[in-house]
Amino acid sequence: MADSKHAYRSSQLITPFGPGAIIELGDESLVLADPSHWPKRLEEIKLDRLAREAGVWALKKPPVIKDKRDEPSGHNALMTVRFPKWMFCPRCKKMEQWKPDTGKKNAEGIPVCTNHACKQKVLAPMRFVAACQHGHLQDVPWVYWAHKQSKQKRCEHPELYFLSNPEMGSGLDALYVECKNPECGSRNSLKEIMSQHALSSIKCEDKQPWESKNFSDRKCSEPLTVLQRGASNLYYPIIRSALDIPHSARSAGNPVYTKIKESNEFELLMKALTDDKERLIQAYAEEIADELNLTTEQVLNAVKGKAREERTFRIPKDEELRVAEWEVLSSEGIESKETPTFKAKVARWADCHIFGFDNVFRRVVLLEKLREVRAFCGFERVTPGSNPVSPKTATISHSWLPATEVYGEGIFIEMNSEAISAWVSRMAPELKKRIATLQKNHANLSSTYLPEPSVKFLILHTLAHILIRQLSFESGYSSGSLRERIYADDGQAGLLIYTADGDSEGSLGGLVQQGEANRLFPALLAALEAAHWCSNDPVCSEKQDTGIMGLNQAACHSCSIISETSCENNNLLLDRKILIGNEEYDGFFTHIVTCAQEALI
Repeated sequence: MADSKHAYRSSQLITPFGPGAIIELGDESLVLADPSHWPKRLEEIKLDRLAREAGVWALKKPPVIKDKRDEPSGHNALMTVRFPKWMFCPRCKKMEQWKPDTGKKNAEGIPVCTNHACKQKVLAPMRFVAACQHGHLQDVPWVYWAHKQSKQKRCEHPELYFLSNPEMGSGLDALYVECKNPECGSRNSLKEIMSQHALSSIKCEDKQPWESKNFSDRKCSEPLTVLQRGASNLYYPIIRSALDIPHSARSAGNPVYTKIKESNEFELLMKALTDDKERLIQAYAEEIADELNLTTEQVLNAVKGKAREERTFRIPKDEELRVAEWEVLSSEGIESKETPTFKAKVARWADCHIFGFDNVFRRVVLLEKLREVRAFCGFERVTPGSNPVSPKTATISHSWLPATEVYGEGIFIEMNSEAISAWVSRMAPELKKRIATLQKNHANLSSTYLPEPSVKFLILHTLAHILIRQLSFESGYSSGSLRERIYADDGQAGLLIYTADGDSEGSLGGLVQQGEANRLFPALLAALEAAHWCSNDPVCSEKQDTGIMGLNQAACHSCSIISETSCENNNLLLDRKILIGNEEYDGFFTHIVTCAQEALI
């Protein structure tokens, strides 16, 4: 456990710095431990639709310090561990495998060099770590690496130093680990440290940095991959989110059980039920009944009824979570479905026939209030979609997931699915070929964490990106503050652009104002016009199979790619040519853009 103390916003502890992530803090490198190591009593977030889809009983917030005068403790702080354990002194270059009980620390609890001449120089964590596709993470075995090329494979008293040779340039060739034991002298360059078979003879330790396992417990046979600490493929958080929409009566749940969950003795009662300890069950039920002005029988009936209901954890699919959202957002009576966290009105488009907008868009809904809950469902390493590591709290009897709630506003655009289908039927062969290439590359994926790249999805997704870029100029929000939500399943055709933050009052209304007809029409036209030309053209428009695994066409940072936090699909499955076409073929919005250009001549 790290002895130093650091502060973070609670939402950051879901993503990007969730459990299992390496957190860089100045001279320190830490890993946030599994939620099973979090404080026992945490504030619960109410959204049973998301909890039910994930197969857990509760969603809970990370702890927060509400008063500046409060000190971090086991009740309001989270455990982190130092990782990697191997560090080196930037002054004398000596490497040390850090041990909390024997390692030297400064007044802030940060590891320092034991060499007196270094005057407590703070140790720097090694740049490289080892991970496997089962999500395990461990230190690079530096003693092994230093002696790998040496005839003397075994050194009784290794003294490792992390050194560099300026004559070799600035790459990995110039870095090497040397054993300065007088009886050894082995050394090895880092030139091959990231090669595929660098650690082929080393077994995975089958654990996370906060876990302890004996050598005999190892069962993982996955090969280790050496990565840099800050590599993007070292940590893929699995986040599932749901909007707090007006729910039906069937999802309201048992009101008595909901009330009981607020009690301080609830967790103890559920544990007693799990352990089948009748005396404790009765005692806790009586305490809760007295506290909440209920009968003991009411308490027992409610909790035992829930105990009989089985919930098994699973990572919910985005499309399943969005069925109910689509039903509400596309419903005719949405303006009457107001709640404390949801308020919507349909934008009045008096001149929607101008330029043919009415043929493409069904309607625009302005969400003046919305609440989104984001749950942490686990993480993956090395390759996404392979072997997710789930929180241990998701599989216990009174299961729960870490979550955060944010409030904000948004613009929901419902498109005409018949118009999309009609356009697809007459789509140019050149466009069909481009889309077929994307679909082929998608089919070759070893995982299915991205949706199927249908024509409808590509239109909606690319439109969302160029509109976010345009709205960031118009609304005052940065593009990183806006997020997308795509509805492209069967019977759906829409997109939601929204902003949300941790303030219960939400945002300031600037985005909703952009959804009014006199602002949204010009913004749409400006976004489509900007998509015609990219500063990286003709390379951007002509080069195919761009992006990770070749899952983009005509999309780059200058025209279509947005902040990673804004896109729910890793900035993949984009093609601006499907929207605006070119001189040889029409895109989906070519007619609208042409009409607008002719009207302005």
